[in-house]
Amino acid sequence: MSSLNVPEDTLSTLGPPRSPSRSSRRASADAGIKETLNAVFREESDGQRTLNQYIIKDVLGKGAYGTVYYGVDTSEEGQNEGVAIKEFSKSKLRRQKLQREGGPFGARGFRGRGRGAGVAPGALSHANMLSKSDNPIDLVRGEIAILKKLDHENVVRLYEVLDDPQQDSLYMVFELCSKGPIMDISLDKPATALPEDLARDYFRQMILGIEYLHEHDIAHRDIKPDNMLVAADGTLKIVDFGVSEMFSPASDRLKTSAGSPAFSAPEVCVAHHGEFSARACDIWAMGVTLYCMLFGSLPFSGISIIDLYESIRSAPIPYPDGTNALQRNILERLLEKNPIQRISMDELRARKMVHPWVTKNGTVPLRSKSENCVPVSDITEEDIKTAVKGIIPLFTVLKAVNKLKKLRQNAEVDGK
Repeated sequence: MSSLNVPEDTLSTLGPPRSPSRSSRRASADAGIKETLNAVFREESDGQRTLNQYIIKDVLGKGAYGTVYYGVDTSEEGQNEGVAIKEFSKSKLRRQKLQREGGPFGARGFRGRGRGAGVAPGALSHANMLSKSDNPIDLVRGEIAILKKLDHENVVRLYEVLDDPQQDSLYMVFELCSKGPIMDISLDKPATALPEDLARDYFRQMILGIEYLHEHDIAHRDIKPDNMLVAADGTLKIVDFGVSEMFSPASDRLKTSAGSPAFSAPEVCVAHHGEFSARACDIWAMGVTLYCMLFGSLPFSGISIIDLYESIRSAPIPYPDGTNALQRNILERLLEKNPIQRISMDELRARKMVHPWVTKNGTVPLRSKSENCVPVSDITEEDIKTAVKGIIPLFTVLKAVNKLKKLRQNAEVDGK
């Protein structure tokens, strides 16, 4: 689900572009993030729906965890600006079982999906503890905690989290990416290839965003065109941190895979794959995404998930006619089957030189790593606990209400 983009017929209703004062208001990653614990959803007689200061308009997308709306921030600070409002059903999140150990070959089949969470190595005894939790709401808290700590122009901004204590809804308000995903593509739906210079521009921004995440020990784990959205000014925004993980600074090894099958790295496309490098898997997915941008199709396919994974593990990269040498070289390095030999983010900057395709043979320099990777504060256990407050008490109330309803129904049956 491309959750933060706006359909073309909605663009005409957008508010003014983000003011410089608001877009740069966060002096630190935590500044400006609001947590509203007593949000109120209203539906007026004329059909207009509001959530506190937000007017809720068109549906932008729907997914397993809820609905995403285009909204307008009517507050003085918001200046009638367009935002994306992501609504979650708390009861559905609570019921949803995470995939078990074993990645795409686990109990949930070959999908390799699930909402993971990231915590600092010191926050809990295991870096992936929340990914094993039976309480999905903790995973949403983890996503919020990660987003609150990040402050980079190529990572989507989270403005506000709202909990409606009277309803089953939790809301996250994001910046709007009005141009949508870089492309709409799937195994059975090819797309129009992007002009090489545009693909280069987007890939350069991906490098900066993913490098920033990796430098702060965060693996995205679901890199694909659908999660690379574009703002009105052309800035690429990395979205959807639902399966992201935070790993130890000493090691990026993870055990449980996640993400979309067509973008899975070869090392996780086997049963009982064991530990793998989270960074290397992100790099592979970046390579698949670059291939999509350049050629308008996925590099590996199959009539079944098993066939797809076999293709990913063993098939050579198919190159259309006209592929130039630099394109081949960078794709060969990104899509290296052996994760140990696969190019790393640091190797892209080896000898202070970025890969020549990325810089167009040095004519378009890339921002240095030191400029790109500013420090962020650690995600602590307290961050996870307090990312959204007042949720568990609501579940207690809902559970009690349901119990009373059942008791009343049973009493009515017994009285007949």
